[in-house]
Amino acid sequence: MPSDYLLMSGDAEMQRLRLQAQVWEPAAVDFLASINIQPGWKALDLGCGAMGTLRPLSQLVGDTGTVVGLDSDATQLAAARSFVDEAKLTNVSVIEGNAFDTGLPAGHFDLVHVRFLFAPVGRDSELLTEMLRLLRPGGLIAIQEPDASCWNVAPPNSSWSTLKAAILAAFRAGGGDFDAGCRTFGMLQTAGAQQVTQRNAVLAATGQHPYKRLPLQFAGSLRKRIIEGGLLSDKQLESCLSDVAAVADDPASVMTTFIVTQVAGRKSS
Repeated sequence: MPSDYLLMSGDAEMQRLRLQAQVWEPAAVDFLASINIQPGWKALDLGCGAMGTLRPLSQLVGDTGTVVGLDSDATQLAAARSFVDEAKLTNVSVIEGNAFDTGLPAGHFDLVHVRFLFAPVGRDSELLTEMLRLLRPGGLIAIQEPDASCWNVAPPNSSWSTLKAAILAAFRAGGGDFDAGCRTFGMLQTAGAQQVTQRNAVLAATGQHPYKRLPLQFAGSLRKRIIEGGLLSDKQLESCLSDVAAVADDPASVMTTFIVTQVAGRKSS
């Protein structure tokens, strides 16, 4: 992970990232299938984490294509390599690198993809510049980022709303933006990308679905920022965590996820 990644590394964050990849894989499959990725292509998944979109990319480029997953965190790299081995993704390699300065050759890839990296890191211009540098002329850039506008729980719960607000504020205070998905379409247009498209994905977590505990996972990673930033006191945070845990464990509650905006475009020739 980049050194300014807002969320703590470690086992808990690795588990969150693996769950995140599993939850969003069907939506990623639909998105990637819709943008006309071709067999034989060279694809790059920047900031792939523990799993990323390595499996759907592997399937789309086929035996004649190649996929590279890149991350900077040793724990995530080990998990990704283990996943690749277990899934027998023989056309996938996982390498260590900085998503903002990969050192990979310019114009080498037919597709460069990133998911949930603009949001926790920011530095939009640097990341987009590197992604476009790595693409061949006419190649595809694909970006999946969150939009928190519909992230909610039913029945409504005040502690859930308070914790969500603290999480979003902690992202902003650290230079990130949990609403990064609201600007990626315009970002690609401004950068001169062609044929820019957007589709959105949103899910409902019901019953005992583990993704209902996402606010608790985020708050755990951001706890220091929340308390030291004066967003919530330790006592207030503990009270919210207790209430939100009860909501998450209630089979009658439903969590609507944040929107994942799925934006793609072609690098100008």
